[in-house]
Amino acid sequence: MSLVLTAAIVAAHLSVYPVSALNIWIFSRHSEFYRTVLPLRSLPLIYWGFACFAIASSYEIAEHIGDNWIYISQISALNRLFYTFITAGVGLIAMGLKKSLWSDVLAIACIVAVPLAYGVNNSKGAPLQVPQLIVAVLFVYHWFVTMRDWRVFLYPLLSNGVALGFGIALIATGNQVLHIFVGLFSAIALLILGYVAWEKPAKFAMRSPD
Repeated sequence: MSLVLTAAIVAAHLSVYPVSALNIWIFSRHSEFYRTVLPLRSLPLIYWGFACFAIASSYEIAEHIGDNWIYISQISALNRLFYTFITAGVGLIAMGLKKSLWSDVLAIACIVAVPLAYGVNNSKGAPLQVPQLIVAVLFVYHWFVTMRDWRVFLYPLLSNGVALGFGIALIATGNQVLHIFVGLFSAIALLILGYVAWEKPAKFAMRSPD
């Protein structure tokens, strides 16, 4: 694999770090708005949620350092941690947005289930995918009813749909160029969430009477 292609793949994976940090900063910058005007359940849970995405990326990067950045679909301890922290990130943000006992129970159960279900029958099949799907639905629902912004649906479309599509194509073809887009679209999906959170206070102020 060429040095340029390797650098592009590395950059795509590293992009999750600044995007996660930016999203944390956005919620922190507008913390007064999200505590009083549009009160969220817990900003710290949201901060931890975005931090989990960066932690998950760290485990993925650690695995890729060992395989020279060539994508290999395999069962490993590092990959288990990657899925665990991705699910934790989605679940913690969902819980931080809106208080709901049944949602909390479901989200926590899914976060716990993912590392236990990972690798069952030496695969990443239904036992792993079902809890991930449940927590993703909770996240989208909580974000939509809280933020009232349709763009939250772009998150699962890009991070799960488009990125997963590139991942499947990558496994099928072995074309490592596709590896760039797996990480890139996941970062773009997170960036959209941050943009919505940044824009919300301004939009609210425009609609509010003087």
